[in-house]
Amino acid sequence: MQSILGMLLTTALAAPMAGAVAAPADLKDAEAVLAYIQAHPDDVALVTKGISHNADRLAPVASAVKIIHLAAYADAVRKGKVKPGERVSVARWNAYHLPGTDGGAHEAALKRLKPGASVTLDQVVSAMIQESDNAAPELLRDRLGPGVLRKIAQTRVGTFNGEMLRAFGGCTLSADVCMKNYVKAGKQVQLTLPGFAQQATWSATVSRVEPGVLRGVLAGLRKDKTASKHLEWPMRQPGADPDTLLIGTKGGALPGVISEAMYTVRPGEKPRETVLALRRLPEATWYSGLRSYAHQQFVVRMATDSAFFARVRSAVK
Repeated sequence: MQSILGMLLTTALAAPMAGAVAAPADLKDAEAVLAYIQAHPDDVALVTKGISHNADRLAPVASAVKIIHLAAYADAVRKGKVKPGERVSVARWNAYHLPGTDGGAHEAALKRLKPGASVTLDQVVSAMIQESDNAAPELLRDRLGPGVLRKIAQTRVGTFNGEMLRAFGGCTLSADVCMKNYVKAGKQVQLTLPGFAQQATWSATVSRVEPGVLRGVLAGLRKDKTASKHLEWPMRQPGADPDTLLIGTKGGALPGVISEAMYTVRPGEKPRETVLALRRLPEATWYSGLRSYAHQQFVVRMATDSAFFARVRSAVK
């Protein structure tokens, strides 16, 4: 399985978060993730069939929150409120971008799409899910309305880049107004991001949803043709075998936070939707998880190894 998680913030890192417990130190594989869950049950949310650990507690899920934006888009397409082929100027899309804050996702999306002066709305959505571009959900939020997102998420879904402008860009207004003014000005700003500890404190306050709600949304998207096409993009990569294991997924990372929302479908078995959210990860542990993609291995192993699943379920009882 190709690793698909992109790092959202890139910056020189400072000292590890104060008070964080670094056991295990490395998230090197699925076993290490299980050990971390056992050591830090209060800092983990895990929701899947047969497991509901911290399902109803608001948790930071980083870019996994983009599943909510995808659901709003799919619903709007279904109701005829938007069309996937609607043209969006690249200049407009770029206006929502904060350079240097999404690990190069926006630039990678433009490279893949090779647009002229415009792209389709569906291509913007593909960038939101595939590269995890942060400008795309901001554009969708304005196009569809924040109230639509709130209804789906059952809580407020804020403007991610607006929160960043407010926390690190010197904007003293509300996050919504910060983002509105940034887009209106039409001039990209290069933020100077602080060290890991300060970013991690901020990360705990944004992109928060109930993992149980997110899993329910994911289950609905699995059945939606518009949404599943985007979530299942890894199945179109070299080496993928959807006849053995079909995967639809959206992960995310912010300093101290790693998340994954994934559905898996095996031949002859019922689909499984899983949401995993790890928070308050120490710096070294977080970085090791970004390198290893152990959280993805963990979710896939739960879906394919019944003995491992039983051990996980026992660990969170």
